[in-house]
Amino acid sequence: MVALGIVTLILLVFTLIYYAYIANHSDRDVSFFMSVSLILLVMNLCTNAGGTFGLAWLYLIVSVLFIGLGWAVDRNASVSFYQSIGPWFKKTFGDGVVGYRILCWLIPIVGIVCYFALPDNKTALARTCGKYALWGIVWWLFLCWAIIGIAI
Repeated sequence: MVALGIVTLILLVFTLIYYAYIANHSDRDVSFFMSVSLILLVMNLCTNAGGTFGLAWLYLIVSVLFIGLGWAVDRNASVSFYQSIGPWFKKTFGDGVVGYRILCWLIPIVGIVCYFALPDNKTALARTCGKYALWGIVWWLFLCWAIIGIAI
């Protein structure tokens, strides 16, 4: 049941990203779906912390339902969302600084040091390191919250 809680957590984050894309690339109002997904994400973290993993089935059903309803809300935006995943991976991992990004994301203090220590001729790399360090801090806080919730 713990694995189901973690899978639904990841699926709820994907649902939020999906509807954020639809909101930015469509004229449709998807605020209901985004707000319910955000509430379910927090509820999932709290129920995982409380050890009541039986509610994870509810979160799974709602996430799958919302992803399916996204196609009904705006089919063209849904198609373009899934088509944009491939070029995003190519842009993110194909420019030669993927090692810096992964390192700064996994160990945020390295990214912060790189942000301040890289020379002036590498400002783009320094900004990338700083940005991924901030995302790494957010990820580690989220991961610690999930692990502590499962352990308690």
